[in-house]
Amino acid sequence: MEDKTNRRRPPLGIAIAIIAIALSAGSATAWFTWRAISPPAPTAEFPELEIEGEAVPEGFDQPTAEPIEVPDPPAPEVAVNPDSAGTLYWLSTDGTTVALNPASIEVPTDATDADALTVAFSNLMGGPDSEGVATGIPEQTELLALSVESDGIHVNLSEDFTLGGGSASMIGRLAQVIYTATAFDPDASVWIDVDGEPLTLLGGEGLEIRQPMTRTDLATDFGVEAPAEE
Repeated sequence: MEDKTNRRRPPLGIAIAIIAIALSAGSATAWFTWRAISPPAPTAEFPELEIEGEAVPEGFDQPTAEPIEVPDPPAPEVAVNPDSAGTLYWLSTDGTTVALNPASIEVPTDATDADALTVAFSNLMGGPDSEGVATGIPEQTELLALSVESDGIHVNLSEDFTLGGGSASMIGRLAQVIYTATAFDPDASVWIDVDGEPLTLLGGEGLEIRQPMTRTDLATDFGVEAPAEE
C-alpha cells in the first residue's frame, strides 16, 4: 500500500542558513588545519655586540681600549742660504788706528733684513769668540730694539754702550754698530738710540754723533775707513 503520510520539509530560508553555516565551519577548519601543518616563515636574526653603549654587527674588529698614538711629524730643518749670510764687525787696533774686521754669520733663508740684523747684533753684543779680534762695545750692552724703516735702520741700545773707554774705544764701538747695521745696504742711514733717546754725545770726552749716521760720515768725522776686503 502506498505510504501517503505527509512528510514535512523545512522552509527554504532555514535550509540555506544551515548550508552557509556548514560551509563556514568547513572553511575555518581548513584554514586552521593549513596553519597547523605549514612551517613558520624563517626570521633573520643578526646578533649584535655592545661596545661602550654602541651596537656593531658581528664580524667587525672590536676597537682596542688603548688610543692609537700618531707620532708627531719631524720638525722641519731650517735651511741656511750662504748668499744671505749676515755680517758683523770686530776690531783690531794698530796704534791709534781703528781697523774693522768683518765676520760672516749664517741666518735662515726666510729671515727679513731686520731679523738677520738682530741675529748679527746679538752675536756682536756677546763679544768675539776667536783670537786676533776685539770689540769696543762694553760686555753689559744690550740690544733693546732694532727695526728697518724707510728712513734707515733704527738701533736702540742700553746705557752701557756709552760707558768706559777712551776716544779710540768710543770710535771703534760706534763703527762696529754703523757697519753691522748697514751690512745689507752700505749706503743706508743709521739712527742710534740709548734707552730710547737719540744718541748725540758719546763718552766722557763727548764725541758728537750725527743723527742719522752713515759709513761716509764715519770716514769724514772720525777717519774710519772700510775694511780692505770690501
